[in-house]
Amino acid sequence: MVKRFATALVAVAASATALAAVSPAAHADPTPTPSPSVAPPSPPDPQILSVSANPDPLVLKPRYGGTVTVFVRTKDIKDVKIDIAPGGGGYGGGYGAVKAADPWNPGPPDHKDHVWKTFDRSFNIGWKDPTGSWKIHVLALGLDGKEYSRDSYFSVKHIYYPPRPKTPKATRIVGFDASPEPVKKGRKLSLEGTLQVAQCYRDWYYNPAGYVSVLGGSDYCVDSRDYWNDWHYLGWQDIGVYFMPKGSYKWKYVDTIKTNPDGSFYTQVRAFVSGTWGVRFNGTRKLGASEGYDYVKVIGGKRH
Repeated sequence: MVKRFATALVAVAASATALAAVSPAAHADPTPTPSPSVAPPSPPDPQILSVSANPDPLVLKPRYGGTVTVFVRTKDIKDVKIDIAPGGGGYGGGYGAVKAADPWNPGPPDHKDHVWKTFDRSFNIGWKDPTGSWKIHVLALGLDGKEYSRDSYFSVKHIYYPPRPKTPKATRIVGFDASPEPVKKGRKLSLEGTLQVAQCYRDWYYNPAGYVSVLGGSDYCVDSRDYWNDWHYLGWQDIGVYFMPKGSYKWKYVDTIKTNPDGSFYTQVRAFVSGTWGVRFNGTRKLGASEGYDYVKVIGGKRH
C-alpha cells in the first residue's frame, strides 16, 4: 500500500516537471526585437536667405559722413565676405578672403542639423563719396564646401542747404486800404493792411528773435529749390504812417503803430485835404523794408 502511494507521487512530480518545461515555449514572442540605431544626419542646404542694408537710404548732411550696416541672413553657411561699391562697380576689398570651408563630414559633431546665422559688416561712407545706388556683393562658403553669392542694393542721398540770402529777407504790405473814399473833410479815415515776410519751402531761412516762428525747428531751408515760395505774417513790428498832400512831393510823418501777432495793423486818422496816405515798414538787419500807398479824395474842402 505504501509502495504504490510513493510510485504515484513520483509520477505526479514527473508530469509537473514536463509541464514546466513546455509552458515557456508556449508563450514565447516569435518576432525578434530590433537593435537601437541612429538616424542619418540631414545633408547641408546652403543658402543666402537675404541681404539688406540699414539705413536705406543713407542720408548725409553737408560735410558729414555716415555708417551703413549690411546684414546677411544665411542657412548652412560657414563664412561670408561682404563688399559694397557705388553704382554697381568694382568692389573695395580690404576685408580679406573668405575662410576655406572644410568638406562636409556627416559624423558628429560637425553637422547634425541645419544652421541659421546672420552675418553683418559696417561701412563708413563720406560726404565726398558718390550718391545714388550702391551695390552689395556677398560671397559665401557653405558647409558643403561650395561657393555661393548674392547681390543687393541700397542708396545714398545728400541733404543740401541753400546758403542764406546775403540781403535782408523780403517783406511786403498787402491789402493796404484807406477808406472811405472819398471822405468828407474832417472825417476819420481807416488805414489797414497786413505785413508779411517771405517764407522758404517747408522752413524759414533764419530764426529772428522770437517774432517769427521757425517751422521744423531749423535755421535752414531744407529744400534746394527757390528761396521763396509763400508769405507768412510778421507780427509786433513798427509801421510808420505818412501823408503827402496832393501837389506836394514831400512826405509828412503822422504816427507809428504796431502790427498784431497775425501781421495785421489798423489805425484811424482825420482827413482834411486830398492826398496820398502811406505806410512803411523800415525793416531790420534781417528783414527788408516795405511800403503801401493809397490816394484819398477829400470832399467839402478847398483842395481836391
